[in-house]
Amino acid sequence: MTALALAGCTAVARTPATTTVPKVLGEQRGTPTVIGQPAPAGTGELGAVSCADATHCWAVGVAGPNAAASPTLPVTVIAATTDGGRTWSTQQVTLPAIPDLSGVSCPAITTCMAVGATGAQPSAGLALITDDGGATWAAAATAPPGSVDLTAVACASTTACTAIVSDGTAIWSAQTADFGTTWVRKGNLPLAFEDPRTISCTPAGTCLVAGYSSTTTGHGEADIALSLDGGQTWAPATIPPGTGALESATCVTATDCLAVGSTSTTVSDVVPAQGLVLASTDGGHTWTAASAPPVDDAFGVACPSTLVCALVGTEWTGQPPVGTGAVAVSTDGGLSFTGSKVAYVPLSLTALSCPAPSACVAVGGDVVARMVLPVPKVHHPKKEPAGTGHHH
Repeated sequence: MTALALAGCTAVARTPATTTVPKVLGEQRGTPTVIGQPAPAGTGELGAVSCADATHCWAVGVAGPNAAASPTLPVTVIAATTDGGRTWSTQQVTLPAIPDLSGVSCPAITTCMAVGATGAQPSAGLALITDDGGATWAAAATAPPGSVDLTAVACASTTACTAIVSDGTAIWSAQTADFGTTWVRKGNLPLAFEDPRTISCTPAGTCLVAGYSSTTTGHGEADIALSLDGGQTWAPATIPPGTGALESATCVTATDCLAVGSTSTTVSDVVPAQGLVLASTDGGHTWTAASAPPVDDAFGVACPSTLVCALVGTEWTGQPPVGTGAVAVSTDGGLSFTGSKVAYVPLSLTALSCPAPSACVAVGGDVVARMVLPVPKVHHPKKEPAGTGHHH
């Protein structure tokens, strides 16, 4: 687990503290607002979220440290909202052991796949599916053969899901065309690649997985695995040497992509560091450092439109440093980011989903948050009065 993964207690944004909760509706144009709240009772740590539309979202994670010791307490590893993140409820999972979930993808408001590990000993890869909006969750007919963990999943539909799989020695992709009834093993990620947390794919078949490659004991540098054929084969992207570990990557357009993480190369411990944004203008093949965001250790990035992007992470303050949740938003396709006002986000935000150009839902620890994004100003050319145009 990387240092960023362990930084699970983090971030208020860089705007001055406020004694009142800012409004969500009616905010000034260009001023995004983030409002957090506790996740449902029994939540340990949420690490992934997926929204099927602007109102239906699911978040998944792992149980709290006291779950096994107190079997009578509620345990929440899946939470859902049907009102865009204003209220959340627990969704029951009935399995022999409490699963550890690390990824979720919901291609429709009734249909989701959550992936992770069974939580049993020895643990094995697990895919959970629902086709009734989460009223019932069941293990898929199979998990990718030989898997010990599924770290991420992306489903374009129920007939096209790609998961990132670990068998304990190698990391590879697997695909299912029947929503988990059968899986087909695809290509291995680059040999040195470690800690794949998210997978992001475009309709054209470009897929990105962000992580790191080990350099020395306890240290690593940024790595991005790139597939141009929907996960069939993978190759390493070109990244400046010495770049810190990455957590998430996505493509804004067919050519423009973003990745976020930390400037720290320490992966064995929590080392507070500045957030990092990398940009690619050739579809993810080569990456360069972009402007530093007003967020420390960054975990997630999403771009609901070609102009609007949001990233979530941490703000470290004080000595010793204490982390709280932080959010930054871009209205120029990720060229620059501005910090957002945050209310009640006492822990680092580690994942987000943006189902609409003006709204995202984020999670981290036992906190869920909703945010309103700014509407980019569109400059229209001034019309000349009739009869005053220039004639050639």
